[in-house]
Amino acid sequence: MAELEKELVEERAGFSRRGFLKGLLAGGAAASLGGYEAVAQMVAGPKASPVRGWGVAPGLVRLSGNEMPIGPSPRAVEAVMQQVYAFNRYGRDLTIYKKISELHGLPVLELTNSFRPPEGMWVALGCGSSEILFAAASAYLRDGGELIEATPGYGNIPEMGESFGATTRWVPVLKDFRHDLPAMKAAINSNTKMVVITSPGNPTGVLVSSEELKSFVASIPSNIIVFVDEAYIDFSRNPADRIGAAPLIKDHPNVIVARTFSKIYGMAGLGVGYGLAQPEVIEKLNINKGGRVGSLSMYGASAALEDYEYQDRARKVTWAGKEYFAQQFKEMGLEYVPSESSFMLVNVRKDADEVCRKLLEEYNVIVGNAKQRWEMDTWLRVTSGLKEENEAFMSALKKVLVSS
Repeated sequence: MAELEKELVEERAGFSRRGFLKGLLAGGAAASLGGYEAVAQMVAGPKASPVRGWGVAPGLVRLSGNEMPIGPSPRAVEAVMQQVYAFNRYGRDLTIYKKISELHGLPVLELTNSFRPPEGMWVALGCGSSEILFAAASAYLRDGGELIEATPGYGNIPEMGESFGATTRWVPVLKDFRHDLPAMKAAINSNTKMVVITSPGNPTGVLVSSEELKSFVASIPSNIIVFVDEAYIDFSRNPADRIGAAPLIKDHPNVIVARTFSKIYGMAGLGVGYGLAQPEVIEKLNINKGGRVGSLSMYGASAALEDYEYQDRARKVTWAGKEYFAQQFKEMGLEYVPSESSFMLVNVRKDADEVCRKLLEEYNVIVGNAKQRWEMDTWLRVTSGLKEENEAFMSALKKVLVSS
């Protein structure tokens, strides 16, 4: 299926990355003069028919990767363009550490070096939040032991932990797909080294409330790491929920929070994420990371943090897509999970392998197959896309379900 997707992309590419970049570079002077609006217009380009999603070939509807459908942040694009002729040099925008610390109400340290953040930081940057997850697994599970995670769940840290000899105790979610926190606590034993909470959940999209998380963390022994993955929390409807677990860090040295620029900031292709924790933990994460975030990615991420107009638009498009999905699923009589994330989980009551195959081969639509990854035989995970992408998916799904 992956090979077929690649062929479709190559065959239907009415525009090329080379041409896109050529246009960006040619317009660099205009962008620097015109600022946000100039870059926004430059990135927008012509609207194709019938369906044209950002970063994919015309006619291909890709709602499988939970990427941001409205394209990248114009401020991030502008920041990258301003540095594009300087990446022959080592360079880092260390102000991003200050911005992230301020965003989460953590101590802000003075930057005294243009290449290296000062000691005592409460922030660790990674090549995507996946590197933070890897660093945590390497730092705390390298000698084996056990970790606890909900199922169905993201499963990234357990996969890495297994390579270090650690084992996972999987705790099923409740009937409404919420984390069963009492059961997760009860699963702790003398071998437990880490508990992983993904909020909102992946693939469920269900949020763990701040109060639930606060009580849970307070009940966990301080020698056990509580890792909170908040990749999708910025899509929450309630602004208070977007604050997440960061406030718990000051009083709990065993809490690590991971976030990413791949979702709400539209930077999946540049790979930037970060971890929040007390300085001693951050030092361990940095020692166990595998690389360093590139300069263009840092400049883009730093600019994206302050592109509030883009973030608001990203949320509104995502919310509108999920509302449309919910309405359609209700009319079709399909069970779905209300989501605080950028995607929805839906039970199509037919074999997910077959449904996904037909969606791709007959309609050029790609969605997440929950059977392959989570053994949920009749479930799909669908990313909220552009209006025309969502409508194309829904039209195709109805035809596939009727014909299956």
